[in-house]
Amino acid sequence: MPKLRGMMMKCNNCGSENPEGQKFCGDCGKEMAVATAAADDDSMRKCSSCGRTLTMETNVCPYCGRWVKRSMFG
Repeated sequence: MPKLRGMMMKCNNCGSENPEGQKFCGDCGKEMAVATAAADDDSMRKCSSCGRTLTMETNVCPYCGRWVKRSMFG
């Protein structure tokens, strides 16, 4: 994951680092233990389901739990 401003939290299921404030893990999709305000970064995109900001490396929207496709072209 790219370095983001703000605190990071570790997923209890898969151990991946996620920006603080995510409801679901961006890698495995499991619900995170704590949800607070999310960090913003220039290398982000929007979830097609809920419209929240996501990193380019996100597989699962951390806010609504929807699987998202990563662009082949970055």
